[in-house]
Amino acid sequence: FFSIHPSHYSNMTNIPITLKHSKNKYELFIQPGSLAHDLKLQIQSLTNVPVSRQKLLCPKLWKGPLQENIPNEIITTKGKNIVVTLIGTAEAILEKSMDERPTFVEDLTPEELWEMKRAAMGKSINGNDDLVEDIIPLQKEIGMERDEDSNKMGMYPYSRLVTGLPQHQIHDLLVQRRRRNSNRIENKADDGNNSDSSHNNSGVITEQQLHGQVVMTLGMELRRAYVNSLAVLPNDGTLVSGLDDGHVQFWRRGHMIKDARHTGASVDQVVAFSSSSSENNGPAFVTAGDGSICIWSHDDYEHWKVLPCHPGTTPASLAVGTIIGEKNVHYLAACFRITRQVDRSQFQLVPQNEAERQRREAAERRERLIQNQLLQVSQLVKLWLYDERTGMFREEIIIAPDATEAAACAITKLATINHSKQLIVGDEWGGLRVLDLATSDEEQPVISRRETAVMQLQLNSSNCSIVCMEPLLQEGNALLAVSVQEVAQQSKQVHFSATPLLITSPRDVYLIDVEKSTIRAVLKSSHVDTIQCICSLPDGGILTAGGKMDATVHLWDHPISAKDQDYDKISDEDAITVLSESSKKLKQPGYVFDLKVLFNSNKNSGVYAVAAARYN
Repeated sequence: FFSIHPSHYSNMTNIPITLKHSKNKYELFIQPGSLAHDLKLQIQSLTNVPVSRQKLLCPKLWKGPLQENIPNEIITTKGKNIVVTLIGTAEAILEKSMDERPTFVEDLTPEELWEMKRAAMGKSINGNDDLVEDIIPLQKEIGMERDEDSNKMGMYPYSRLVTGLPQHQIHDLLVQRRRRNSNRIENKADDGNNSDSSHNNSGVITEQQLHGQVVMTLGMELRRAYVNSLAVLPNDGTLVSGLDDGHVQFWRRGHMIKDARHTGASVDQVVAFSSSSSENNGPAFVTAGDGSICIWSHDDYEHWKVLPCHPGTTPASLAVGTIIGEKNVHYLAACFRITRQVDRSQFQLVPQNEAERQRREAAERRERLIQNQLLQVSQLVKLWLYDERTGMFREEIIIAPDATEAAACAITKLATINHSKQLIVGDEWGGLRVLDLATSDEEQPVISRRETAVMQLQLNSSNCSIVCMEPLLQEGNALLAVSVQEVAQQSKQVHFSATPLLITSPRDVYLIDVEKSTIRAVLKSSHVDTIQCICSLPDGGILTAGGKMDATVHLWDHPISAKDQDYDKISDEDAITVLSESSKKLKQPGYVFDLKVLFNSNKNSGVYAVAAARYN
């Protein structure tokens, strides 16, 4: 462009141009050097296209849309046909908010697409309850990727760490099981017979609920570390596994969401707190092993607090609970076993002089002091209370044996029963002590304990130690399933203040009524080794798992039948139910270290699964 002095503008004449807009043509005049805005106002009067939406193009005279001024070069084109193209619309475009605009699938993130599918599936679920089967560790999110493997049948690798049946096949198995249960309920209702032992207390028939079929394997089969313990977080259904190399793994929706580390070199136990503690930003679960107890928070599953153990010991058993009251109090109880190895050869050399003899006596005194301290630690139970105000655990009570004959035996197992109001303490003499726990109404609650019962399982000719205790999931019954292990000792150890419960075999499972201090049922020897694990099922059944020499899992279908629920009128001799063989021996999973129930997120469904920490 070149400029002309403004004094020459008056001598310039108007130049005729042709304006093209859509299919219309307009004839008008422009003056070189004048403002483009004036021309656009003239065009607006002709075409009704607002100035803000006008783009004037004329490649022969200017580049791109016309800017502020009409170029002076138009003088040289006088007498030639000048065509200017107008781009713009007269109609105003109504701007819509982001919520009103249409949503395209291509513009959504995977998370947004997931949420939309889940919401759409939720609307259809209301009309069809069969679609609600949702076991969180096994199945994808409802409405998300459950049909992506519809062309597959049988086990296949989901990823490097997960192998399982296709999602549609898992879903079909659950739906079929639920439909069969529903049909049985209707048939029994038509017959008017509701006293069958295959009913649970709510009337849902769950006979032969567990198939014993492996539908998914979580973790590497060839990994050198074993899964020692499992826990299911009640608030979100996440499955937590603790390995003997110190790793803690978290499983949801068929894949591992996190791999963390315990503070010690191995994890022996994983125990989940109640859902109420997590809802209040409290502790989620606790891991124990290698001389330390680690409490984990629910947010991002991080270490919250580490509780060290006495040197030379490690937690033998954990129990968690919540005492419901004016202020809900969450507590953690732990007992300990001795891990320090005694050097048998440290005092074999004979002292050669007085100085060596004195040093040896001092070393022997130190060793005896250490052994006495370790023995005392193995005979007590520590209790920590969670303070919601400070978000910290404080050691409130140390539950130690009374200064009687019980002081000579170590505590081996802990369990809670009766909605966590009672703590059961098992020891190496077969003793069971029932402690009632209560809280004060003070601003800083204090737990008080009261020993309400003492029992002892006694074999005919030898001693036995408590190996496993599991409260049964039956409303209104304070029942405890107990397994024992025979212990070789020179003399028979007896708790003189305890109620004796005579047993015949260390390979049986005994269902004990804690309130009445009696044996309700005996699951006779289906295992050839000590029963290391007991799992109570939601339908009233029980799973028992034997040790290494047995390597089997047995399903006991409703050992306490409906006719036995009201047994106050039955004599003590007739009240004991003896089952000679289990209802079903599961083909899988074989030798396991722990068993946990995977509940269905649909509370109205009676379908569930079981997770097993299997020996690989």
